[in-house]
Amino acid sequence: MSAYVELHCHSNFSLLDGASHPEELVARAAELQMPALALTDHNAVYGAVRFMQAAKAHGIQPILGAELTLCNDDASSNSHHLTLLVENQAGWHNLCYLISRAQHNAPKGQAVLPFSELTGCTDGLIALSGCRQGKIARSLVEQASPKTAVQATHQFLELLGRHNFFIELQNHLLPEDELRNGRLIALADYLNLECVVTNNVHYHVPDRHRLQ
Repeated sequence: MSAYVELHCHSNFSLLDGASHPEELVARAAELQMPALALTDHNAVYGAVRFMQAAKAHGIQPILGAELTLCNDDASSNSHHLTLLVENQAGWHNLCYLISRAQHNAPKGQAVLPFSELTGCTDGLIALSGCRQGKIARSLVEQASPKTAVQATHQFLELLGRHNFFIELQNHLLPEDELRNGRLIALADYLNLECVVTNNVHYHVPDRHRLQ
């Protein structure tokens, strides 16, 4: 098996959602001999310091990031997720700025970023298209609208560039996973994009599932 690196991972700093400390996630990644691990908490980087310290102690390359909640610029309630990973210092600056904008004047736990806020703030960031709550995935399954999915993909490509945007695939054995992944792969082939497989991790061992 080729090495697997988890690029979509939530700690308990994804408040009321993640069920494991950053240190536990890093220790488990080390047990699985992963050379790197990404931390992508919801609209936050609260756990970044503890995550980086644990990664250094275990000899694992830390990848900082976040899962942002985006909305249309008309402030409609139809929000969607986007996974962002930091590539360099500029990316860290932009990620922190975007999170701050999403949190600004939002009720606790309801941070949301208008899509237009991404403009000019994506340098140094790598994006994955998101979980089943991602705009592209939802367009393909919930709305059954390939045209909308293609339009959304082009919007992300304009913001991030072809080499910094990947179609994200996940399989949790849910009823629609096979259909969703098939359509996402077809979209990637159509637009000549690469795919990334993630697990949307929320805990480090199965025993934490009930808590999560």
